[in-house]
Amino acid sequence: MRKVRKQSNIEPLNTAGKQHIHFQMRQDQYNQWIHWRRRGIAVIAMLIITVLAMINLYGQQTKYTNASAGLQQTNKALINAKQNNADLKQEVQDLHDDSYLQKLIREKYMYTKDNEIVFNMPN
Repeated sequence: MRKVRKQSNIEPLNTAGKQHIHFQMRQDQYNQWIHWRRRGIAVIAMLIITVLAMINLYGQQTKYTNASAGLQQTNKALINAKQNNADLKQEVQDLHDDSYLQKLIREKYMYTKDNEIVFNMPN
């Protein structure tokens, strides 16, 4: 972009020169206006892109937070299920043991061994 400075001591020789200088000044002003308009459009486009990116980032962050919370709940449920499974496996193994089975029946169904006396104590 060429800048033409008007000097006070320089006068055009004829009207064609004056018209050319005037045309050149108007052309430079128009080019400057076009550049400012393009810069404004670029700034507005960048702002729009930034706002859309922020909205998208917020949506993705919300989805990630929800998924992370769901994963933590699922992991807790998995740990509880594994513990329950281990307890049940141990109980199945204990049920194959005769002494445990006898103890369980005595406690649950109030059976007694021969010549055994049961005392019920208040709590």
